[in-house]
Amino acid sequence: MSIEKARFPIWLGYALLCIFWWGLWGFLSKIGSASATPLQMQILFTLGMLPVAIGMLLQMRGKIDRNRLGISYGLLSGIATGLGTLGYFAALRQQDASVVTPLTGVFPILTVALAFALLRERLNKVQLGGMLLALAAIIIFSI
Repeated sequence: MSIEKARFPIWLGYALLCIFWWGLWGFLSKIGSASATPLQMQILFTLGMLPVAIGMLLQMRGKIDRNRLGISYGLLSGIATGLGTLGYFAALRQQDASVVTPLTGVFPILTVALAFALLRERLNKVQLGGMLLALAAIIIFSI
């Protein structure tokens, strides 16, 4: 095995950081949903993101790429995230985090299906098997 292949991929480190921070987010969301409405949680969630956004803006020295397509998709992504987290917070008020979080965690099924249908990305057998298992998980969780 060459040294290049033996290195820890940078993307994997980022993905592990994402798992940590999103895991903490899910835990804090459950605690918060016991004493705040979904609308309040969404507002506070958004306000809590401001320090991160300001830090990134400072890192970029206030220069934002003016690519209209990129801006459009970024804003649409934010809207989709806001609507999704609103549903997540509402679900947490009704059900345990141990049920809601794994169920909402299968959202990549839609992402993969859209990438397959619209972007013409292809799935290998392992990925297809993973999607089928995720669909089975949805059925099991909903019983």
